[in-house]
Amino acid sequence: MEKVQHMTRAAIRRASTMEVPQQAKQNMQELFVNFCLILICLLLIYIIVLLISFHGM
Repeated sequence: MEKVQHMTRAAIRRASTMEVPQQAKQNMQELFVNFCLILICLLLIYIIVLLISFHGM
């Protein structure tokens, strides 16, 4: 467990010192936002389907 934590810390340190281009950062943010929106939409659809199925009973 200790080794895993050490490796994780080392990887995080490496990632934070790595220079990320602004364009890549922006792309990642847009991807993340799109992903969240899709998740929210799926959740809403799921809730609506549940409500309709319960209403039909």
